Amino acid sequence: MPDPESIARASLIRSLLIYGAFLIADVLVIVWVVSNGIEGPAYVTTSIVAVVGLLLLYQVVQHVRDLRAPLVESEGIVTRKWKNADLIIAWDSYYIRVERVVFRIKPEYFIDVREESYVKVVHFPYSLNVVSVHELRPPAPGTR
Repeated sequence: MPDPESIARASLIRSLLIYGAFLIADVLVIVWVVSNGIEGPAYVTTSIVAVVGLLLLYQVVQHVRDLRAPLVESEGIVTRKWKNADLIIAWDSYYIRVERVVFRIKPEYFIDVREESYVKVVHFPYSLNVVSVHELRPPAPGTR
């Protein structure tokens, strides 16, 4: 069975390819609109598509940076956990907030983790893609 890091890296590469494809499509739309001349409502459309392109570029850069970065461990108390339907109703995503950082986690981790529990989250540093979540004993008071 493959280790969790290799599975997470494969998922990171998949996400990078998807964000990259959408970014290329976004740039092509902007080039097409600009080459055909911008007038009237096309300014609004171009502006919206450009903002979406900047958001996609940000995601691509974060994923590329993660490909070269070592994994990071974050520890803390789970202050909130919730489930949300991404892309309207296409699929459910599961989230936990550890200290002030929000992580999207796999359903099996969501089932195991309780609110107010002390956890260690192993993740990529820039995109915050989670490799694993481990429940730990909280440190003794005053040692942190």
